Amino acid sequence: MTSLQISSPSVPAETTRPSPWRRSGIAAAGVLACLVPTVFGVNLARMLLTGELAEHQFHQLTGQGLVLCALWLAGPLAIVRAGWAGRRPSTAAGLLHVTFALCGLVTAFLAPGGGLPLLMTPIVLTGLLVWAAVPLRPRLTRPEVQVDPLLAPVALLTAAFYTPYAVAQVGLQNSAVGHHAQNPHFSDMAWTVTVLVVLAALAAALPAARRLMAWTGVASVVIGAGGLAFGEGTGWSLSAVALGAVALGALVVRRRLDPR
Repeated sequence: MTSLQISSPSVPAETTRPSPWRRSGIAAAGVLACLVPTVFGVNLARMLLTGELAEHQFHQLTGQGLVLCALWLAGPLAIVRAGWAGRRPSTAAGLLHVTFALCGLVTAFLAPGGGLPLLMTPIVLTGLLVWAAVPLRPRLTRPEVQVDPLLAPVALLTAAFYTPYAVAQVGLQNSAVGHHAQNPHFSDMAWTVTVLVVLAALAAALPAARRLMAWTGVASVVIGAGGLAFGEGTGWSLSAVALGAVALGALVVRRRLDPR
């Protein structure tokens, strides 16, 4: 779990003392931003455990399920936690939050069926409330760019692996009929893997975002393991697990070489 931390301990945190009113606003914004993904996550976990809609267990775990909910929650939670303490949220937290929302908007534009555009409205609005509520916001402008020689090949491999899959999922959503036309299983999968691609690219390019590669690594292992467990293609699923392992291995090696 420690590998999923997205704070940046090497950068001294700016601090301020939030007033009681400010903390009330932070708490309210955090509840609004986290309520829907929390409810979704709990219900999806229940469905997985009970075998409800067993034919959709892969999606319940991954793109329309727990992996997506984890990515959804992580950014707002990190920003709210830092804001409550009066600290500036890390650049990585801000990038994770923005990446999740922007990738969702792009996917909703490319595959508007299934209700994804409607879902993006509360995601964007509550996200804006979180950023407005905290006293100090993540620094996203003019970040230091320094391409990492270990993580850059992993980012390219991630893009090469997931981009065709995302394109195919968007096509499936747009041509879906019946249940899948009303439920964005396929576009959610495209959304999820697109987030992983962007996070890997940010981790490779920005020193402040190196740890975001952990999300790509862990999520890829879970997606691949879910594919093996729930009947997705064996070759593709094993490749996803391998990609995740490579991403995590590269991150571990990099941190040993430069623990900052």
